[in-house]
Amino acid sequence: MISQRNITPLFFERVRLVIALTDVNSRHLRGESRRAGAEIELACALESGKREGASPDETHDIAQLRERLRDAEHSLQAIESERGRLESELADFDATVPRANGRDWQ
Repeated sequence: MISQRNITPLFFERVRLVIALTDVNSRHLRGESRRAGAEIELACALESGKREGASPDETHDIAQLRERLRDAEHSLQAIESERGRLESELADFDATVPRANGRDWQ
C-alpha cells in the first residue's frame, strides 16, 4: 500500500501533466485560429491578384502571407508533437503509478 506521504508528490506530478496538456490544447486552438486567418488572407490576396493582376508590392505581400501560413503550420506541428509526448507521458504515468486506495486518479 502507498503511504499518504508518497501520494502527494505523485498527485502533483499528474496535475502538472494535466496542466501542461491544458496549456498545449489552448495554444493549439490559438494556432488553428492563426493558421485559418493566414489561409483566408492568402486566398483573398491570390484572388485579388488573379482579377486585377498583382503589382510588385502585392506579389511581395503574397510571399509574406505564404511564409506566415508556413510558420503557422510548423508551429501547429510542434504543438501537436508536444501534445503527443505529454499524452504518452500521462498514459505511462497512469499505467505504472499505483492508485491511492485502489481508485482511479480521476
